[in-house]
Amino acid sequence: MNTSTASASRWFWFVILALVVMWFSTLGTRRLLDPDEGRYAEISREMLISGDWVTPRLNGIKYFEKPPLQYWTTAVAYKAFGQNEFTARLWLGLTSFAGILFAWFTATRLFNAESGRMSAMILASMMMYITLGHFDTLDIGLAFFLELAIFSFLLAQHAKEKSTQERNWMLLAWSAAALAFLSKGLIALILPSLTLSIYSVVTREFSTWKRLHLVKGLALFLLIGAPWIVLVSRANPEFFEFFFWTQQFARFLTPIASREGPWWYFIPFLIVGALPWTTLCFADLKRSWHSDHVSGGFQYRRFLWLWILVVMLFFSKSHSKLAPYIAPLFPALAVLCAEALPRLRHSTIRIHLWIITAIVGLIAITLALLPDTIAGNNSIDMVRSLQPPSAAAFFIIALSTAYAGWWIGKHDLQRGIVILGCGAVLGYSVLIYGADALGKTRSAKTLAEQLKPQLRAETKIYSVNDYEQTLPFYLEKTMTLVRYRGELDFGLTQEPHLWVADIDALAQSWAQDAHPIAIMSPELYKTVSAKLPMKVIAQQSNLLAAAKQ
Repeated sequence: MNTSTASASRWFWFVILALVVMWFSTLGTRRLLDPDEGRYAEISREMLISGDWVTPRLNGIKYFEKPPLQYWTTAVAYKAFGQNEFTARLWLGLTSFAGILFAWFTATRLFNAESGRMSAMILASMMMYITLGHFDTLDIGLAFFLELAIFSFLLAQHAKEKSTQERNWMLLAWSAAALAFLSKGLIALILPSLTLSIYSVVTREFSTWKRLHLVKGLALFLLIGAPWIVLVSRANPEFFEFFFWTQQFARFLTPIASREGPWWYFIPFLIVGALPWTTLCFADLKRSWHSDHVSGGFQYRRFLWLWILVVMLFFSKSHSKLAPYIAPLFPALAVLCAEALPRLRHSTIRIHLWIITAIVGLIAITLALLPDTIAGNNSIDMVRSLQPPSAAAFFIIALSTAYAGWWIGKHDLQRGIVILGCGAVLGYSVLIYGADALGKTRSAKTLAEQLKPQLRAETKIYSVNDYEQTLPFYLEKTMTLVRYRGELDFGLTQEPHLWVADIDALAQSWAQDAHPIAIMSPELYKTVSAKLPMKVIAQQSNLLAAAKQ
């Protein structure tokens, strides 16, 4: 290693340390938001409290929509560090940051050290990636393990054929696929298999299939992924059909999830999600696609481009669409962008950065000038709280983009990319920190803080006509649903005694319970209080709690 390379390496470790501070410092600064953050935080809490690590439950009701890996790891975090917002999001922070480090490692091995460092910075500062790394959903864990599987597969192809390195990388790829399955299901096998099949047809190269270590790999996949399936099926005979057919196939093939969208649904999310790198990611697409063709051997760039295409097209064909579904494509996009940047003229890169500066700057100005009533009169306080950090975040990103363009023109590409990456991460960190303003209407923490001192051991809590998913987490207590089933319909079908069908049935329980409390909207309270003796004991803007009078 020459002196300049060693200096660049040491300098970049300081950058990584700064990223660590920014990445993890905002995990616990915000209230959990309804529904996803409350849901996944609560399932893990109930798993730890009950000691049942096999059957996931949400609000005390069987919940088989997703596999349990994130529930397990979050429950362990609760056990080790306590139950709070930081530990509820810790798994996301760890897996998303591990994805940044592995993108760095893989690009370095496949291409060069400069591509590795720039891959890490680009991935860390992509808008959708950093956002999903800080909001409690299952998508970033899936994205990391699919990245680990795909990149390990590429590193196996990079190794000498039939070598120990090839075998070890492929076994890591199979292990990662199994963990991806335990994160979100069969998609862990479907997406890589489709990509490899299309790659083989496009390149007319089928020898790669002989390097998969299929027998050992499948055995390892089953060893990791199958035990939970067996255990949960034995404990819950209804699990298998619901999990595999309803959740894995019917949601894709039919509109049962009520999440349909047009064929172009994911394109805007790709464009926005890749900011501030969007235009640069595709600036060298044609040359990138053909770069491997003349060199012989495995065509890494083509495989990664096909991976991105498969992820986009697969979910575009699905009848269930949500923006985070395309998260697995961003690590590949970051590596391809980093590898292609040195081939672009600095003047071309600066033009792209000026375009992004103008776009992001316009967003910042628009946010700063939005009227307080933009979200309705009931949300003026939320807008006033959210507006300054949002505008400031995009101003930081715009300034970083402009400065990076100037630096690249005057000095060198790599440090300009690092400047933009760090600036974007700082900007998004400000935005994520400020997002706590959403908790005024999308979190029940305020209500829980008022209500918790009034709870007794015998208190029974009813949730009427709705289910505020953050409330059980903050109350550390489940609720009985009244006239509401929602996503818990399947579990309530198995255990119908865990809910109350209507207000008349609630009235019977209300009269018998020693200290009941009902959670509902202020509008519904007017109707229910006319039938049941109750008084308001706690309230926030969109929710109130009423006790027996």
